[in-house]
Amino acid sequence: MRSRVAIVGSGPTGCAAAIALARAGAAVVLLGDGRDGVGEQLHPAARPLLERLGIGCLTGQLDCVGVRAAWGTDELHVQDFVGHPFGNGWLLDRASFGASLRRAAADAGAELHPPSRLLGLTRARTASSGGARWTLELEDGALACDFVVDATGRSGAVVRRLGVARRRFDRQVALVGWLAAREDTDDVDATLTVETTADGWWYGCRLPGRRRVAGLIGMGRLPAGAWEQRLRATRHLAPLLRGHVVERPPAFFAAGSALLERCFGDGWLALGDAAASYDPLASRGLVGALAGGLEAATLVGARASHLRVWQRGLEERYARYLDERARYMAAA
Repeated sequence: MRSRVAIVGSGPTGCAAAIALARAGAAVVLLGDGRDGVGEQLHPAARPLLERLGIGCLTGQLDCVGVRAAWGTDELHVQDFVGHPFGNGWLLDRASFGASLRRAAADAGAELHPPSRLLGLTRARTASSGGARWTLELEDGALACDFVVDATGRSGAVVRRLGVARRRFDRQVALVGWLAAREDTDDVDATLTVETTADGWWYGCRLPGRRRVAGLIGMGRLPAGAWEQRLRATRHLAPLLRGHVVERPPAFFAAGSALLERCFGDGWLALGDAAASYDPLASRGLVGALAGGLEAATLVGARASHLRVWQRGLEERYARYLDERARYMAAA
């Protein structure tokens, strides 16, 4: 009988893992809560990953031609994608991007479970096989499986219930809001813009559907009511927002750096942000999520020795990331 793998979390990491595992012959059930995360710019480095996932074209998305950044200075520095081997990146509508990934998972043979929240999970040996199985308690019932993958992002819905400790390196948060363009506004900017201010650092970009997103990332919890005022006072983002009105109030999201003490155990594995989360400045979010999910085919059911080597590699890369982040923050 094929091993049944439950992937909790149907974002980019979970969908990539579902595709990789289904192609490898596992019976995959993909669980999600029906929500798509924050993260609207996809770097050109994602193109070969998308091709591996069977997604050759992202319809309905906008081209991103580069990044403009004023980091610790008033002057904008431009990194364009003109010479990038994979071409332009994308500015994403996350709902349609998530739907594309879930369709690809279903096409690969994964079972898409209706959106349902995880309430609890237990592991017990079965009399018939002598092996251990998981029972996942969901809002709409129970689900049995042989292996669980936590792809729930920073919330770590599975590992939190397993009592796995998470090392947090900061308490950074993001205050993110969306704006809509008035009918008479012609917005053609095709870049991601980043700039530092006294409050932290801002990012913003255009989105499909005549919309824009803007986020303030920092250690302090700026009152949500002050968000638009501070945004309109920025040097480089504000001029791009002429003719835009706030579509809905901004919301807080976790944006800190954290690493699990261990990313695997008997019958379970954590991938993507559930295992290691990064500062949005690192631009690892969506590309890292897709790459991490694709690793699932070589990790689920692997020997403990192989998994220990994988985790050591993850920890070494994370240490280098923390050093690089410290240098960037010192220059802000």
